[in-house]
Amino acid sequence: MRQLSQSAKSLLLEGASVTGSFVQGYYYIEERLLVNQAKELFDFCNWIDTNIGGAGRANIELLFLAFKNPNNKELSQEANKIAKTIASIKLLVK
Repeated sequence: MRQLSQSAKSLLLEGASVTGSFVQGYYYIEERLLVNQAKELFDFCNWIDTNIGGAGRANIELLFLAFKNPNNKELSQEANKIAKTIASIKLLVK
């Protein structure tokens, strides 16, 4: 996939919202995904949970681009900014 489809975006966000993580959310919505997208979307979910700490409707597409283009400095910087923001929010919530 070059871009995150609207249906994949909605399903991933739904799964993460219900379960609290993208990997667990992936398993929640797995049967509704297109077979040819499944592996890539699982890897993306794992990347979000491991490197970013979460995502939302406003940033998931940018994060997908950063995931797909790890050598793009600008996208990596934006993903790191999002990760830092999420980490600071999680500290406030604790």
